[in-house]
Amino acid sequence: MNAVPLTGLDGSNPLAYLAALGVLVALDDSASKDARPRLSWHLEGAWQPTIHAEVADLGEIVRRLDEDRQEQRDQPALHFTYDKKGKPCRDVKPSPKELNQCLKEWAPKARPDRRLTVDWFTAFVSEGAVDNNGAAKPTALHFTAGQQTFLGMALHLVKGVRPDHLREALEGPWTYDSKLPVLGWDNTETRDYALRASNPADEKKQGNPGADWLALRGLRLLPTVAVAQRQRTPGVEGRWKHGRWAWPLWTASLTREVVESLLMTGDLRDLSSEQRERRGIAQVFEVRILRSDQGGYGSVTPARVA
Repeated sequence: MNAVPLTGLDGSNPLAYLAALGVLVALDDSASKDARPRLSWHLEGAWQPTIHAEVADLGEIVRRLDEDRQEQRDQPALHFTYDKKGKPCRDVKPSPKELNQCLKEWAPKARPDRRLTVDWFTAFVSEGAVDNNGAAKPTALHFTAGQQTFLGMALHLVKGVRPDHLREALEGPWTYDSKLPVLGWDNTETRDYALRASNPADEKKQGNPGADWLALRGLRLLPTVAVAQRQRTPGVEGRWKHGRWAWPLWTASLTREVVESLLMTGDLRDLSSEQRERRGIAQVFEVRILRSDQGGYGSVTPARVA
């Protein structure tokens, strides 16, 4: 098993963090039981992830990730639609009835070794949680609004991402020269109107589609749940428009199941240094989640150590 550093990913950037999780998920989905990949983090000026897997080099990782992307093009979790004002909508805010019908169709097809559709979709939206309009409540990391639709953007990514996009995401540097959809998880560029000379809503934001696609895959490790009809996303606390999102980094090489268990830890900010050490947590980062009053577009602030 080789250790391959992913030098383009910075653990203090939510997009890069989710992308690292996505690499782990994608490689694990195609791995044999005796060759499960693992993920660790190391401090090299910035916190960088390392993938431990039976791969020759970064080139083979990119090839496998692109094969995984092509396999997901017909994934039901990405093709979900519902009726909105007489038109099909590719978002994750259906009525509870429409969501229930969909899950009833998918659940019987799921098996212990084939749960990708239901697990991934559960990370997109919570069954049993509703918003003020009575629609199903999506993940707290749903940052799209207006004419944008979460799954519409996901489909553009799965169809448009190329191997060179994936390599750039993992190896760096990020060039931000693609017009493919941006899901809003990158905290390296603020789009707050108060800090800009012009209204950012009038600009087409360019990004790193390889990182966005991998981050979408990584979202599978953050399943949402409903608590008293309120949506809960692992690591996220606070209100919808003004929340906080914290995530852990670890130095041991961990499998997907162990990583997912670690992500389910309550409020990481409340853990003492001793409790963090027992769990193998080396660092915790935190960002604020902001949503605009005009349409509810989401963004994240630069990270701080929590």
